[in-house]
Amino acid sequence: MAQFFTLLLTGWLAALPAGAPAQQVQPKPLETVGPPPASLDARWVTSFATPPAAAPGFDETTAYVALKGPADGEPGQLIAVDLDRGTIRWRVALTAAFAPAAGGGLVFTVSGDSIEARDARSGATRWRAALAGDASGPLYFDTGWLLASTVSGDLAAFRASDGTAVWRRQLGAPLGGPPGPALDRLFLPLTDGRLVSVLLTTGETVWERKLSAPVTGLLALEEQIVFGTADKALTSVDVRRGRQRWTRKLGGDLAGIPTADDKRIYFASRDNLLRAVDRGSGNLRWKADLAARPAGGPLRFTGALTIVSTEADEPLRLTDALMMPLVSSQIIGFDAETGRQAMAATAAGEIGLQPYVRRDARQTQPRIITVSREGQLQGFGRRFEPLPLPLTELPGIVSLP
Repeated sequence: MAQFFTLLLTGWLAALPAGAPAQQVQPKPLETVGPPPASLDARWVTSFATPPAAAPGFDETTAYVALKGPADGEPGQLIAVDLDRGTIRWRVALTAAFAPAAGGGLVFTVSGDSIEARDARSGATRWRAALAGDASGPLYFDTGWLLASTVSGDLAAFRASDGTAVWRRQLGAPLGGPPGPALDRLFLPLTDGRLVSVLLTTGETVWERKLSAPVTGLLALEEQIVFGTADKALTSVDVRRGRQRWTRKLGGDLAGIPTADDKRIYFASRDNLLRAVDRGSGNLRWKADLAARPAGGPLRFTGALTIVSTEADEPLRLTDALMMPLVSSQIIGFDAETGRQAMAATAAGEIGLQPYVRRDARQTQPRIITVSREGQLQGFGRRFEPLPLPLTELPGIVSLP
């Protein structure tokens, strides 16, 4: 029998054309199964005994949360939460209707017509100032300045370090959203549908533009102001004179505030789309469908992330990702260059407010802080363990040359 198989093999080899190599069976790559792993891990979650009265305020190390009282008429609390560990640093009795502002080592709150500044480390009161009118919205901090808007349409600027009043302007309407700083100016969206440019140091009006509808979100850049309006449009105007550069009609209202890099401007709208347009011309570069309604605007997440692509069996290294919070428990990451979905993270509860990105935090620290509808805070950081990559060869099998 052994001689028979030897003769059979010898005959088969002799039948090959002269010089023809014997064919080698090449192993096929193994395919990836299921969605790619997330590049963000949940590091901590913090819950509170009572719900927040307003959105949190943030600085690079701490979240400041104003909580409601346990019952109507009872005082609430202001709580400082460490962003590295999720632990509570301090708490003080406080009733506040608006989000705190933070900067320069202080945290600022407004109640009625009174502004109070506290030490960010301890919660101790540093100064108080009268606003001369009830506040219409949250305080705004920028480079040592503190701005407050009143229901009568006044805008007051204070020196943040000690509460000294610097200037006060009657604008005719309250602020409709956060101001946008650029160069030496502030760009103010007003509730009556005007966009006003003023000098930061004096409050003097530089230009004013009447819009077709009130502003729904505003981003100030060095050369242009980009803003959404309630008539489902996104518009860009020149910083210096307020002249229109371009406008785009949207299928839904702008969600949150746009963001930008050197090449593109990114924004989400409530027709469940994320778009990127050219920073100079406003021409569409890409758009991506969202699985649910956006809970805010896109957040730039800088710093290299290595993930396995959903469309290819190879690692994809991102240096600039867009993190998109949805009205669900999901945060979806997109490649800023192509708009391709690249990663996902799941929060502890349904996301209710715009998350916060710690831009100057170390790569090992929690970088994104989410806020659920129930008021839970959660910190997410980069995943550092090696990700599973597809095998190009089966273990133990050697391919012959």
